[in-house]
Amino acid sequence: MAAAQPATDEVARRSLSESVRRRRSGAAWEGVVEATIYATGLFTIVLLVGILFLLGQQGLRLFFEMDYPIGKFFTFGNAITDNTTDIEKFRFGILAPLIATMWVTLVTLIIAVPLGLATAVYISELAPPRVRLLIKSAAELLAGVPTVLFGFVGLFLLVPFVRDQFGWGAGGMSGMTAGIVVAFIAVPLIISIADDALQAVPLDFKENAYALGCNKLQAIWFVIIPAAISGITAAVMLGMARAIGETMTVLILAGGNSSIPEAPTESMRTMTATIASGFGNASAYSLLRPALFMTGAVLFLITLFTTVLADLVLDKQRKKFAR
Repeated sequence: MAAAQPATDEVARRSLSESVRRRRSGAAWEGVVEATIYATGLFTIVLLVGILFLLGQQGLRLFFEMDYPIGKFFTFGNAITDNTTDIEKFRFGILAPLIATMWVTLVTLIIAVPLGLATAVYISELAPPRVRLLIKSAAELLAGVPTVLFGFVGLFLLVPFVRDQFGWGAGGMSGMTAGIVVAFIAVPLIISIADDALQAVPLDFKENAYALGCNKLQAIWFVIIPAAISGITAAVMLGMARAIGETMTVLILAGGNSSIPEAPTESMRTMTATIASGFGNASAYSLLRPALFMTGAVLFLITLFTTVLADLVLDKQRKKFAR
């Protein structure tokens, strides 16, 4: 018995030593993972600031080096992408593409928000599990399709119909046409985020609603949707950011008119389409290049503001339902 005791103590010491070693090793790996995550987050912030700095540095040359009037840039009612170095001949303002972007975004939201939210409510609260999986997978697949393909589909299917039935824009190409197609690009994003927001509503909210006599639709309308309104709002705002930043679809379908559009049924050219169509011809010494960089800076700030605001709204919902 006396001989067995030292052996038992030795086994215990070895087990304790092994446990300490594993804990130290785990702590070291934890530190590496935490440092990596921290560095990734910091790199993202630095990247965003760097992009804004680059756009601002190149864009502000238009005002401070080339003496183009700031007021004219923000108020001139056309965005003619002439590749010129003559300040008297350069006729470019951001107002027209900004209004065109607003028209396309408005049409997108009018179509995408009801469709996306209705689908999210259905798959979250009403659909059987197999149907939910099918629709969710289809939405995720749709989100992965290159947007230029949406432009081609709209060009061959929607544009002839709009041209023959309504006569909008330039041969059927208009802000309305582009907005309709962009809506189907934004819908998957709205479905995904709104569905997550609805799923985050605690189960006892729903059970209490049913206990008070609500049917399924009443519980959804009066309890679940109001409880998830922050996440739903974020979904709408991110869908709006998606519409604002879309390039190829509006470049193909919006028509390309550089003047201020008075209605979404007119031909127009958004901020992204203006940059995409003009940059290829802009020489390094022309006024057009810094003007397009400045347009990109304004677009970046609008999109960043919308995305950050949506993230703050989502964070509000996470805190609201924190357990």
